[in-house]
Amino acid sequence: MNVWQAGLLATAWALGGMTALALAMDRHYTQWKAADEVPVATRRCLRLCGAVLLAAVWWPAVTGWSVTMSSIFVLGFWSLGALLTVAGLALSPRWLARLATAAASLGGGASLWLLAR
Repeated sequence: MNVWQAGLLATAWALGGMTALALAMDRHYTQWKAADEVPVATRRCLRLCGAVLLAAVWWPAVTGWSVTMSSIFVLGFWSLGALLTVAGLALSPRWLARLATAAASLGGGASLWLLAR
């Protein structure tokens, strides 16, 4: 995996993870769906998916860069994901949810393709 592939993969997973964590909150879930509260099962699923996606950012960071530099890059990708999520929530929460789902899915598919090579 080269640096560009690792960067795109980490950005996709960071966006998906941050968006999932944001939509697990009542305030942002209300922006996405016309409901006052997040159902408990949905909240747990979004939190779990968000945590797994954010933890998965470590893999492309370690693969693309060295182990010592990957910690800095992971913090940077998490920050980039948070910035993209905040901008997406301000513009269109529904499109952000679709984009984050697509990005996380494409990131998962790309990682499987990279592992199979």
